[in-house]
Amino acid sequence: MALKRIHFCTFILCAVFILPLTACNPFSENTDYTIMGLDDKKPLQDYAETILNDRLKNEIETKKDTPEFTTAEAYREDLIQGDIVEAMKAKGYYDTTVTYIDDETAPLKGTYTIKTGEQYVINDIMISPNTFSDFMAPLISTGDPLIAENVLETQNTLYKNIQKDKCYFDLKIKHAVILNKDSKTAELSYDVEIGPQVQLGRVTFKGQDKVKEKHLQKRVPWVKGDCYRTEKIEALKTELLSTGLFSRVNAITPSNVSEGADVPIIIELKERPHRSVKAGLSYYTYEGAGTELSWTHRNFLGSAEKLEAILKVNRIKQNLDVNLTKPFFIRNDQELSLTSSIFAEDNEAYEEQGVKAGASIKRQFSRSFSGRAGVEYSLSEITDQGVKEQYGLFSTPISALYDKRNDILNPERGYSLSAAFEPFFDTLGESDPFTKLQAGARAYYDFETDGKFIFATRFDVGSLVGSGTLNIPANERFYAGGGGSVRGYGYQEVGPFDAFGEPTGGRSFTTGSTELRYKFKPDFGVVGFIDGGSVSDSIQPDFDNLSFGVGVGARYYTSFGPLRLDVAVPLDKTENVDNSFQVYVSIGQAF
Repeated sequence: MALKRIHFCTFILCAVFILPLTACNPFSENTDYTIMGLDDKKPLQDYAETILNDRLKNEIETKKDTPEFTTAEAYREDLIQGDIVEAMKAKGYYDTTVTYIDDETAPLKGTYTIKTGEQYVINDIMISPNTFSDFMAPLISTGDPLIAENVLETQNTLYKNIQKDKCYFDLKIKHAVILNKDSKTAELSYDVEIGPQVQLGRVTFKGQDKVKEKHLQKRVPWVKGDCYRTEKIEALKTELLSTGLFSRVNAITPSNVSEGADVPIIIELKERPHRSVKAGLSYYTYEGAGTELSWTHRNFLGSAEKLEAILKVNRIKQNLDVNLTKPFFIRNDQELSLTSSIFAEDNEAYEEQGVKAGASIKRQFSRSFSGRAGVEYSLSEITDQGVKEQYGLFSTPISALYDKRNDILNPERGYSLSAAFEPFFDTLGESDPFTKLQAGARAYYDFETDGKFIFATRFDVGSLVGSGTLNIPANERFYAGGGGSVRGYGYQEVGPFDAFGEPTGGRSFTTGSTELRYKFKPDFGVVGFIDGGSVSDSIQPDFDNLSFGVGVGARYYTSFGPLRLDVAVPLDKTENVDNSFQVYVSIGQAF
């Protein structure tokens, strides 16, 4: 009966995830457009095909073989023709003509023939007033092709160079291009307008109701008298919006200021509701259906303190966590976290019930580097191999994170490195002192496809030192297998096991994953992956007896993160592996 239930869930999941893909996917239209005329200009050919493929993402919503579909098809083909002309101009080919010939034998099929003509080059570059000529960066010069990207990059660099050591209240740079069609050349000019040099003044906040003024002032990234920078004002707006406390942030400055003045800044705010309720569902073959409910107050004490209660329930685990986070604790780059939880777990390795409480301080050393240190105490009752013991574990966890990912929930570029050190002492004397060491790395690479094709990989390793395996509480040992570890295997199914085939946990582990993610639509994607890992009874990770699982998955991308469906099979199926495949459904990428 269990196997039938798995098959039924898989069918339902396919109906939810896969059928919408075939119903809405624009590439299911079997488009067959060709670009000709650029055989001797390979980079330009690739550029034109990128423009074409990008425009084809715009779906034709009406049914085929109807007058409405034919009209929509012709409209989109005309738009693509115009877009290719503009794209060629951006590369300096201002005499480009594009001819489209529709293939009457089939819909969504035709040929775009491109004649670029000669590429225009720059024969003169001027800056007005001429006093700013020394700030010109050597990004472009006379004789270079007239490429729009280089013209704009030069303008941005010129802006930064002029503003670098000055405090201009207003700085505007405009550019103009005059084409000479006879000589295929262009005159490029930049016009600079500056205002008086001033300082940043006092910030006044308006519109807030329940957020304290004192807290808002702590978020201002300047002090009165600092050099005026519009970038700092924009940074403050972004910072305020990122708190989740406000739905709108506007900055108001005077229309006219005098040389050397302190410019007052008014920040108009509109608060959003500070309380929210969330619900989520998951399904793992081994753990069964699960749910997560949370209640959040983002301004609990009036200074952006975040109080959160989270209930997670599935067939194996039940947790109730209550956490309070206070930003700007003692220092502007620190936050205080107070945590408490009630938990229970009943798996093949052990049974556990207990409570835990802790406090930690996180410091943001830089935009990418942060560290955390704290204390935790847990009281638990654990039944391990038929023996019931009580533990009172006191620990001082210390961790560090270097994070260069572009997004936490759905990273496409960058990498992260993490490390954790946590010594334990049992106040009830049942366990010997021991220390848990862990490290991990994640990396993401976008094949210059703007998020369509992503290579992702991760590696994690850990070790328990200071005591033997059986003298370490079962809930603190390492296990592997499952949706966040080695897919294809059930929870804790990657050894070691006792004589009865029950997982015992170990003193070291290593796991890794590699994924290829392809987003064929803005909202839909597919994934192929391979996971591997091992758990060892020694303190050194075992790289010789790795268990591997492979699988495929579907992704539905939402505003709050991707919905994930993965199906994986174990490559090293043993008598301890219960199922021939595993299904995982949850929110967020696997890593």
